[in-house]
Amino acid sequence: MISEDLLHFFPHEKIRGGQEELVIDLSSALSNKKILLAHAPTGLGKTASALSVALFEAQKHKKKVLFLTNRHTQHQIAIHTLKLISRKIGKKIVCADLIGKRWMCSHDTAGLFGNDFNEFCKTIVERGECEFYNNIRTNKGLTVTGEALLAQLQKLEPLHNEELIEQSKEQRMCSYEVSLALAKKADVIIGDYYYLFNPFVQSTLFAKLDITMEDIIVIVDEGHNLPSRVTDMLSSQLTTAMVYNAIQEAKKFRYDGLLNWLQELGKVLVNLGTFESTEIGKERLILKEDFFNAVNKIQDYDELINEIELAADEVRKKQRRSYLGGIASFLDSWKGEDEGFIRAVSEKPGTSNVVHMIRYSCLDPSIVTKTVFQRVHAGVIMSGTLQPTFMYKDLLGIENGVEKGYHSPFPPENRVSLIVPETSTKYETRGDAMYKKISEKCSDISSLIPGNVALFFPSYDLRDRVGVFFLSKKELFWEKSSMSKEEKEEFLQKFKDKKKTGAVLLGVTGGSFAEGVDFPGDLLQGVVIIGLPLGKPDLMTKKTIAYYDLKFGRGWDYGYTFPAINKCLQSAGRCIRSEKDRGAVIYLDERFAWPKYFSCFPREGLIVTKEYEKFLKEFF
Repeated sequence: MISEDLLHFFPHEKIRGGQEELVIDLSSALSNKKILLAHAPTGLGKTASALSVALFEAQKHKKKVLFLTNRHTQHQIAIHTLKLISRKIGKKIVCADLIGKRWMCSHDTAGLFGNDFNEFCKTIVERGECEFYNNIRTNKGLTVTGEALLAQLQKLEPLHNEELIEQSKEQRMCSYEVSLALAKKADVIIGDYYYLFNPFVQSTLFAKLDITMEDIIVIVDEGHNLPSRVTDMLSSQLTTAMVYNAIQEAKKFRYDGLLNWLQELGKVLVNLGTFESTEIGKERLILKEDFFNAVNKIQDYDELINEIELAADEVRKKQRRSYLGGIASFLDSWKGEDEGFIRAVSEKPGTSNVVHMIRYSCLDPSIVTKTVFQRVHAGVIMSGTLQPTFMYKDLLGIENGVEKGYHSPFPPENRVSLIVPETSTKYETRGDAMYKKISEKCSDISSLIPGNVALFFPSYDLRDRVGVFFLSKKELFWEKSSMSKEEKEEFLQKFKDKKKTGAVLLGVTGGSFAEGVDFPGDLLQGVVIIGLPLGKPDLMTKKTIAYYDLKFGRGWDYGYTFPAINKCLQSAGRCIRSEKDRGAVIYLDERFAWPKYFSCFPREGLIVTKEYEKFLKEFF
């Protein structure tokens, strides 16, 4: 049973069936200082459930709620939910909606990313040259006008970051500093994963807010993305292209003393990363000492880092960004631990020259996440594709976890899910004959489904090889690998506008339109997932499998099979976003029917058949 006190925090008048179960489980986990791993399909009301229970528990125990998401649209949904809760309980909820400092900056920071922006910001603040910062902060704390703005913001309903940026700009104040001041008073902080899981960002933020991890109840939204996001944060690389750009920068600003060292560093990369012309794969492991010793022959390793960093600081004062900073950052990261990481060199064709690369890649997200989940007061990791939950519990190193899966709240009759085992994308079956067969099936299915259809392939290369033979009366929309945010939005709108006459989106599983994009109502009537998006059998994949095998005895599952199936389920999820939506999901590959892959799918209404025409005609 849900207590009346907790129901008071629930933003809607009624709790749906499956949602009630989720609220009860959340209440039990958070009150017992556990981490709930919730596989909760779309439409269950995860955000409303998690925020209401977390706020209820936080107010009881004087904690802050940290709502983490990697989707900008989810910020808006969380803000809207908090507004509803605030009205329901008749009490103001103070909320700080944080995005990256660069995106909140009032200066022109085009082309500045990562460390370049951070150094630019730090420099102009230290020099007292940032008007926006000076208007809100002094050495002693907030300015009088800063305090006044903060008091005003605390009286308002929760604001989306765009609204807060607007208000800050009107007052000519740094919106990031305004957000931090608000976060110190906030009941709820909304932000990206790195605010908790990037060790440097987290320690800096928590120091400014004067809180510890024990003060936090964390909600991790779209939690299936967390392991890869953390390993990406902890990984770094250095390429000959980066060294070349740093050399040009050193020449431009007359850092003649660095030139020889940088040129020699480039030679180290080439020597370590050159392969025989007959070698396949062209990548291999190296030891930390291999690179250390080679660099030490040029100059003392730490001294080289210091010299490059000093030059990078000076360059940023003149042009804001510096390639030299990226070199120093990599050299510093290379000094890291070996456990849970691999060090490798590779050689790949570039646009004009061969690119040699040295990588320090993280295999194990629990290096960071285990401590975080041990220390936070309580939390929930939730996603519509958090399957299997035991894998995420293992990968993230969660010892006080509770796993739970929930059924879809949508009427099963609104969806037809078919596995059509008539084609294959296995490497040994590939060729024009198979590409033609796949294109024929895709053309046939696209014509049987009215309105818009999305086809998701394992890669752009396979999409293009099949696409050569693809014929349709509907207009074709080809996803590109490098599309700006504006291009994606325009592309998506044009596709959605074709819902009456129908169009076909040819995209990639794991790409921009297969995750994090909603097609509610009749904007998308069908999704076809062509083939298994298994990881490339490269060094990183092989070492990940070996590492997980050694650690958990499930290397192939954790490093290869389950991530591919999850990408398929994410793509399938684009189709039906509400209880009124209707649509078809087709998994087109014989391997989907193989027991080891078939066992990974939710079984609700899933049919293996070659008679897809009959099922689609009956359904539509």
